[in-house]
Amino acid sequence: MDKMPPSSSKKPAFSMMSTNVRLCRAVGLWYDPTHWRFTWQTVFIISTQVLWFMLPTVAFMIRREKTFAVQLKPILEIVEIGVIVFRTSAHWNGRRLLTNCFDDLRKTFGRFSGSAHEDIRRTLRHLDQSADYLVKIYVFVVLFQALTYGPLTTFITIVRYLRKDESLVLASPVLEADYVFFDHLSTFSIWLPSSLISVTVQFMMVISTTASECLLWNLLHHTSSLFRIVRYELSRLDGFAEWEPFRNQFAAIANAHDVAFRCTQRLESVLSPVLAMLYCSCVFQTCYVVFVASVVEDPIVIASMIFILQYTTFLIFSFSMLGTELMEQV
Repeated sequence: MDKMPPSSSKKPAFSMMSTNVRLCRAVGLWYDPTHWRFTWQTVFIISTQVLWFMLPTVAFMIRREKTFAVQLKPILEIVEIGVIVFRTSAHWNGRRLLTNCFDDLRKTFGRFSGSAHEDIRRTLRHLDQSADYLVKIYVFVVLFQALTYGPLTTFITIVRYLRKDESLVLASPVLEADYVFFDHLSTFSIWLPSSLISVTVQFMMVISTTASECLLWNLLHHTSSLFRIVRYELSRLDGFAEWEPFRNQFAAIANAHDVAFRCTQRLESVLSPVLAMLYCSCVFQTCYVVFVASVVEDPIVIASMIFILQYTTFLIFSFSMLGTELMEQV
């Protein structure tokens, strides 16, 4: 009967979510006790979203645009940016719990990495491949979608300016904004750097949110898989004929189950406020889109609002699906 090897003080050879971890480190969503605990990257990203996106959009609605129909789209965009800021802040505040959850899972899976049982080896291979593919594919898809929201408009405007298009009207590439201290639409020389900053802030926001989402998805799926492995091992306890090997194996299984349970509690504490905010946001956005569709006939505005709504709905669906998987394994 295959037994789990005893714990070792050395770092396990099992590699887990390496791409996701590197991405989280890059945007400051990872807790590292050996370095300064204040991660400036996340604070910088959140600050730019508030100072460069949210406040200028509010100023635009107050100081410039008095038409109610034109203000409808910025209202929804401000709400969505606010939700993203809240989610990023919640992850940053709970990054120590998430990092501890990751470390415990990696050590526990490392003890199973030498198992001779095919069901466990198959589960570990699936975790390794799915975690890597999830990050690469999801980040690529989200970045591709982001290209059509701001950078494409900026590129088209630059091309039209170089061709000396007399009908060119400068517009905000990402969100409608009024920066109060300067008019970013007055001349091309002012519009260009402000647009490049907007696109940069947009991509920083996209990368940080995708890194957070992928990490939470991966941790949920890995925790569910650990419960599944515990069930596999429990089903094989009948194969032990002697008491001592049985006791050692049962103790190891109990330890793995305890790790999975602690990780579930940590994930719940981090995800509870995030999911509550997503549900409230989804209800508001759904009602708001229905209202806007009844008073505005602009298909572009309605399509952009539906795009924001489907993103929120997708997040709720994905977390609900993974949460259901976790409950089934528990």
